[in-house]
Amino acid sequence: MKLYSDDFGYNSKVDKGIIKLIRRNKLFGASVLSTMVISPSLRWLSYTLNRKKDFILGLHINLIEGIPASHFLNIRSLVDRDGKFFPLIFFVINLFLGRISKAQIKSEIEAQLTKLLNRGFNVRMFDSHQHTHALSPVSEITVDLARKYNIPYIRSFNSIKNYSLKARLTYAFIKITAFISYFVAYKRIGMPATWQSKQEFNWTVMSWESNTFNIDSVELESSAFVIHPYLPFDTNKSYRSFIK
Repeated sequence: MKLYSDDFGYNSKVDKGIIKLIRRNKLFGASVLSTMVISPSLRWLSYTLNRKKDFILGLHINLIEGIPASHFLNIRSLVDRDGKFFPLIFFVINLFLGRISKAQIKSEIEAQLTKLLNRGFNVRMFDSHQHTHALSPVSEITVDLARKYNIPYIRSFNSIKNYSLKARLTYAFIKITAFISYFVAYKRIGMPATWQSKQEFNWTVMSWESNTFNIDSVELESSAFVIHPYLPFDTNKSYRSFIK
């Protein structure tokens, strides 16, 4: 069973729990919120990963919560009067209205990545907080930056498997939103870049699945379950038996 954790850095309690899971070989990868993570957590993570050469470390791109990595004056289209990111709903509205600068999105993602690279981390994955890299132009910027920095993995929305009605409806809503975002960004019919590629493993987002889905029912070796351990975001917690 392959488990991948999002949201390392959300708080110190979560960080300690995720590091414990990494040490016990319960995770094959984890993504870091570099805008939120504290220095002690990064030191613990670095020390732990020195012994985990095959571990996939990712940047959990954050454009919708808390304080950015860049100075707020340099990314004014992404932040409110207090210099904090707009919440997701306002981010999407501003994106659709063309109020968000593509250059500022790129600058902020690079700043978040640089925070990890400068600490010596080998970043091998891009994914995002609240799936904002599903939307254009964040999607295309993410793909371009992955090429620039030789990052081999991006969580692909074309490789997501859904098992419950709740998950399928969530996926359909995000897909429609992504379609609209691509049209708004480029004035043509299509889907963002992160919907156009398959990966060697299929992602299942446990926060989307209803409580009726049991992770034990999936036998595919290529399945990768995205979890948020020690946080309340996962509706379905049937993976808990694998991290005890």
